Formats: sequence, structure tokens, C-alpha cells
Amino acid sequence: MTRLRAEGLTLGYDDRTVVDNLDVTVLDGKVTAIVGANACGKSTLLRGLARLLLPRSGSVLLDGKALGDLRTIDVAKVLGLLPQTPVAPDGITVADLVSRGRYPHQGWFRRWTDGDHDAVSRALDATDTAELIDRPIRELSGGQRQRVWVAMALAQDTDLLLLDEPTTYLDINHQVELLRLLRKLNAESGKTIVIVMHDLNLACRYCDHVIAMSNGAIVAEGAPTDVVTAELVEKVFGLSCVVVPDPIAGTPMVVPT
Repeated sequence: MTRLRAEGLTLGYDDRTVVDNLDVTVLDGKVTAIVGANACGKSTLLRGLARLLLPRSGSVLLDGKALGDLRTIDVAKVLGLLPQTPVAPDGITVADLVSRGRYPHQGWFRRWTDGDHDAVSRALDATDTAELIDRPIRELSGGQRQRVWVAMALAQDTDLLLLDEPTTYLDINHQVELLRLLRKLNAESGKTIVIVMHDLNLACRYCDHVIAMSNGAIVAEGAPTDVVTAELVEKVFGLSCVVVPDPIAGTPMVVPT
């Protein structure tokens, strides 16, 4: 039994169905990328797996129990989430925001422990944001702000981590550094990580498993070398291309024609 999976999952907004009768299994201890064209249902699926969007039918199961039946604080101790467009309270500083990642692990009186301090420090160092701790979030650039949000998710220190386009606003150097960090966390702690991504080449290089979506359905999934082909890219993205080995990693690399 895997820790997080969905069965017959249907999700939507108002009168529009986005994901219909989907079965999804998140591989334990792996880094999974969810890829696909804009509006294909990637973020909607992630929101459903994180209990931000209630299923119209079907269910999401965490450790064999329906996610909707679990207490929010119990879910937050196991499953961390970075949504696509997080909003910070007005006037909050970096230190305060990242510290909020520790709330699920604290008791009723919010007593701060050495463990909380260490978790926040590790998250700040890992995301290269320690020098920003006294800055208000509103004063940061888009890239700095995104790294701070990632730091908060890391400070939560959960076994499962869901990230919706975490490389948004980041320059190429910080994109690579973030993905290397997530890969390192996975290797050292066995953390299960799911990332919604747009960059297929980075997904192939840094992820173990790829789920390709189109029109709310999964059209292919598996190891990058098995999934990412010229035929799949044309089908999912409408892009004519060739797929060649990455000269550094040997993983599939998409080259538009």
C-alpha cells in the first residue's frame, strides 16, 4: 500500500469538471513530476491530493484512510504543500512566515523548541534565504519570495511534499539549485515529493517518475526514459520535436524542430 493515492477521483470548479474518474498512485520515496500543457488539470490534481479541493466523486487516501476524514493538523504533520499562488499576511517578515511551517508540530501553547529552531534554520540555509529573515515579504523580488515559500514548506518537515510549480519566478540557476535540493532531500531522508512542472528537460533530469496529463486525464506515466518521447510531446503539447539523450545526465532532452 502506498501512502498517498486517489481512486476514481473527479474534481472541478462550479459546473466545470477538470479531472474525471482518475486513479493515481504516488510512488513512496520517489520524486514525481506532473507535466502537461496549460489547463490540462495538473494543479487541480495536486489540489485534490492536498485536500484543498474536495472530490466530486472518488476519494484520496492517505495511509489507507480517506483524506477528508482526517484532522487537518494530522494531515499537516505528514503532508506539506506549496500552492501555485500563496498569499502572505500583510506585513509579515521572512522569519515569521517560515516559522509558520512548524505550527503542525507544536502543542496548544505554541511552545518553541530547539527542534523547531533547527528545522527553520535548515530550511533557510537550504533555500539561501537566511540573510532575508528580517525583511518583510512585500519587499522581496518574485524569486526571493518563491524561495521563502519553499523554505516554509521545508520547515514543515513532512514525509510527503507537494509543490505546484515551485520554480516559477526563479532564474535558471535557482531553478537548478532548488531541484538539486529536493533531489538531495529525497536521497537522504526518503521524502516523497510531487512537483507540478513545465520544463520537461528538468523534470527528466531530476525526477524518478513522470505523470503526463492531457484534458484532465493521465496519458502516460513511468520513468522519464520510458515516457518522454517525441510522440508523447506532440500529443500532449502539440510540439514537433526530437528527443535526444541529455549530454550530462543521459536523460531524455526535448529539442524543438
